[in-house]
Amino acid sequence: MILLFFLVLPLMAFSQTIRVSPELEQKLGIKLMTVKLERVQEEIKLPSKVSEYSAFSAEVYPPVSGIVKKLFVKEGDRVRKGSPLALVYSPHIADLQAQIRMARVKLKTAKDTLTREEMLYKEEVIPYARYYSAKIEYERAKGEYEALLASLRSFGEVVGDSLMIRSPISGYVVEQKVLTGSGVDPSKEMFKIHSHEKLWVYAYATPESAIRIKKGMKGYVLWQGHKIPGVVDYVSHEVDQNTKRVPVRLLVNNLGGLLRPGLMTETVIVLGSTVGVWLPAEAVQRIGDADVVFVKAPAEFEVRKVRTIREEAGKVLVDGLKEGDRVAVSGIIFLKSQVTK
Repeated sequence: MILLFFLVLPLMAFSQTIRVSPELEQKLGIKLMTVKLERVQEEIKLPSKVSEYSAFSAEVYPPVSGIVKKLFVKEGDRVRKGSPLALVYSPHIADLQAQIRMARVKLKTAKDTLTREEMLYKEEVIPYARYYSAKIEYERAKGEYEALLASLRSFGEVVGDSLMIRSPISGYVVEQKVLTGSGVDPSKEMFKIHSHEKLWVYAYATPESAIRIKKGMKGYVLWQGHKIPGVVDYVSHEVDQNTKRVPVRLLVNNLGGLLRPGLMTETVIVLGSTVGVWLPAEAVQRIGDADVVFVKAPAEFEVRKVRTIREEAGKVLVDGLKEGDRVAVSGIIFLKSQVTK
């Protein structure tokens, strides 16, 4: 019975009315605003952090072992796709070049032999078996030579006995892990390059808010007076145990390069459109766990529960009111005191 009383009490509070005479209303300075509904975007503002976009990041490794002969960039430099990063001397490349030179000589010899044997065969000086043997030797030499060339080309741009390492993307050299003379191999990262044309922004929503956020929704990041547009591409299925919030990720076009990884920002996600009304912030009062307004009736004020959609520059966007309702927007301290006393 006691539990039922406490459950019913809040409902009774929001259905109550407050009688105020015209004289008292004037004395208290209560002013009214007539509700005019409008369709507005429903948005939610969340704390957020800028992060790298993995698809626009690259780690640079050498395809062969060797020694850094020359560096063309340093950490912090901006590079374009294809820009030279380093020249790496490779004993393997040097050995391969030597093999190619030997194979080229062998191929030329085999070709000369085949030309001579073919002429002798046509003049019926030698048997077909001898001509065929020369042809087989030429094809073998040609195959070996072409295989060595293909192997050399597979390493990329070869300069003499060295290999030119170029940037796979445009961006910034965020890490330089080698110096001139450093030994490198295919397992050792040389550079890390990030492009900031696109970035991920992780916003952190309460579990209640996260339910309403869907992949594909539009939003924007607030930074230094700018609104940088983005799209939700992931909503986590888990609650972060440290923050007790749900990570929501947006992919953002970093227009003008305003954002940088690591920045703490605010992100607004557009949940859709709704019908509501903008009221002065003082018109919406918090009583218990609900937001309420005071709606004018013929000889009294009704305490009306509303839902706050968002706050902006001293105003509050709410729904729960009807077109033509008259809401108290000032002088309402007395009205609130009558509800809470």
